[in-house]
Amino acid sequence: MGKDLILLAVGGLAAGALFGSIVSGSLGAALLAYFAAAPLFLVGLSLGWPAAAAAAIIGSGVVAGLVGIFPAGYFALILGFPAVLLSQLALLNRADGQGDVEWYPPGRLAAALTALTAGGLLALFAGALFQGIDPRLEVQQTIEAVLDAGMPPEIAESAREQGLPERAARFLPGVAAALLFLTIALDGAIGQAVAARLAIARRPSPPWRGLTLPAWPLYALGLSCFAGIAASGMLEYIGRNLAIVFAVPFLLQGLAVVHAVAARLPGRVVWLVGFYLLGLVMAWPFALVAALGLAEPFIGLRARFGGGPKENE
Repeated sequence: MGKDLILLAVGGLAAGALFGSIVSGSLGAALLAYFAAAPLFLVGLSLGWPAAAAAAIIGSGVVAGLVGIFPAGYFALILGFPAVLLSQLALLNRADGQGDVEWYPPGRLAAALTALTAGGLLALFAGALFQGIDPRLEVQQTIEAVLDAGMPPEIAESAREQGLPERAARFLPGVAAALLFLTIALDGAIGQAVAARLAIARRPSPPWRGLTLPAWPLYALGLSCFAGIAASGMLEYIGRNLAIVFAVPFLLQGLAVVHAVAARLPGRVVWLVGFYLLGLVMAWPFALVAALGLAEPFIGLRARFGGGPKENE
């Protein structure tokens, strides 16, 4: 019990300190904020979701002391709540009738995170519209304010003349939500990896190559794309940004396919490192991988290459 309380407290303090590092103003320290949910997942995946909730409360208190009450609420909502919910789902299990245990599949965890992210984005849009605020105009004005604050006047004016704030505002909410999705997913993977390394993980690490999404994200992506193409006005704007969010889980499924195929190649580590480096330098490889993930249920590339176990879905 004593060790559990220490882990809970340290996890909460570490999460709050990582998130609060943005107050330093340093780019390097601010990057640490992207890993703020990892200690919460470490606590949740080793001690259970109530411990993760307690750690999130401790972390919120740390953020409130370092940055303020509003950022503390932001921390609790966008990092604490997903970490608690996903930890609870990840630890669900059942007997398979053959003496083994089936754990909640990673594909369904990715789908749950998709629902959380899309729901949060919809809530932001709904809140803005309820207050009579045009979300697109609000985002555009925020971009212009950032340009004015961080760029020389001539560069900011040139960006306005070229329509950069208006073009960026079309997709920025969806891109920001997609980045949050990937951050939480990465932090969850880190939390599980550390828990497994310390031999305190409650569940075995799921097979990455076997990640398989349920059907509904495909339907949601299709509906969002239809709204973004065929609709107009605010419905078009919301559909376009939701489509970005619903495309992200297919990126994960595509990466699972890439890992499954690479496992059959000699020197797979070299291939994977080269692929990720190329993707970080040029975004188009990841776009192709998302398309691959979208097509995987129809082409079954992993089955052809014998790539990884299937999920129990």
